[in-house]
Amino acid sequence: MLVRYAAAILTFAGTLALVLGLLYWAGTAVHLMTMHMALGFLTVGALWVIGIAQAVSKVGSWLIAAGAVIVGAVTIVFGLLHTALMAGEFHWVIQVVHVALGTLTIGLGHMAAARYRKASAGE
Repeated sequence: MLVRYAAAILTFAGTLALVLGLLYWAGTAVHLMTMHMALGFLTVGALWVIGIAQAVSKVGSWLIAAGAVIVGAVTIVFGLLHTALMAGEFHWVIQVVHVALGTLTIGLGHMAAARYRKASAGE
């Protein structure tokens, strides 16, 4: 049940973080950066809950759990540092990588949650 809640939080927070990030990038939601960051932390937290569930489950995968922890950590570090990376004309490359990491975080979380639910149903 915890994985279902974490997957729902992952969807909600991740989608809102992506939308706010894109609005910030477009210059229309500059004042909502703190909310974008909080939603990003919440998204990574949900990913980590799903990853931990994969690690402690009998039918879980340590590889998926490790991937969730690593992707979550990279997403947080990159999110906090990306404004200082490659400042200037080509900063858009860093922004595209940041969007890709956010999308990877959501996708990996949903893949891990679906695998967990499918394996748990077969127990």
